[in-house]
Amino acid sequence: DKLKRIRSVDTQEMFWCKALRKIESQSRLVYPCDNKQHTWPIHFRGVVGRDTSMAVEAFWGSNSWCNQQEAQVVASIVECLHGNGISTRSIGVMAAFRAQVLIIRRLLRTKNLGSINVGTVEDYQAVERQVIVLSLTRSSEAFLKSDMERNIGLFQQPKRINVALTRAENLLIVVGNPTTMSGDAIWSEWLKYCREHGLWYGQKAVLKPNPQGT
Repeated sequence: DKLKRIRSVDTQEMFWCKALRKIESQSRLVYPCDNKQHTWPIHFRGVVGRDTSMAVEAFWGSNSWCNQQEAQVVASIVECLHGNGISTRSIGVMAAFRAQVLIIRRLLRTKNLGSINVGTVEDYQAVERQVIVLSLTRSSEAFLKSDMERNIGLFQQPKRINVALTRAENLLIVVGNPTTMSGDAIWSEWLKYCREHGLWYGQKAVLKPNPQGT
């Protein structure tokens, strides 16, 4: 029985690592290394997108933020995951803003993946999925101060970041602008880890020496 359990765990790890290799093949490894981390499937995809304000009727008629470039990358990643045997009920997509949630939902519907759960960080309180694809959305540093004052977004928000990073059971994929991320102490550490362990794909960035929050 013990050997069966060990084989089951090994098979499961191989399944998720295989899925991760497919995701990695979509983009370019930014910082190759000899110390690639294999114990917990993680993927960071650097994307330099553009913040767009969008009126969201379902969100009390207020403006929210979306990032079309990130949304397209997220949809492509989800399509790849599903195409490699991961069920829609196992995949969760999380975004920092309601408008980004709506944009991603629309893109997934065009790929016949509308049943995948897409929500904000608040929607994922006490909710987990086998795979989480997280869109940080915010790309322009000019809006960060306003985000922090309003307690929105995923920069300089330790509690919300903690929720975002702990909803994945087997595979965590983060999509964001690495230049913007490097100015935040938590995300800067995330980028360093990804850089040092061969997990950073897509757009590269020079990490800032003194990120906020340190």
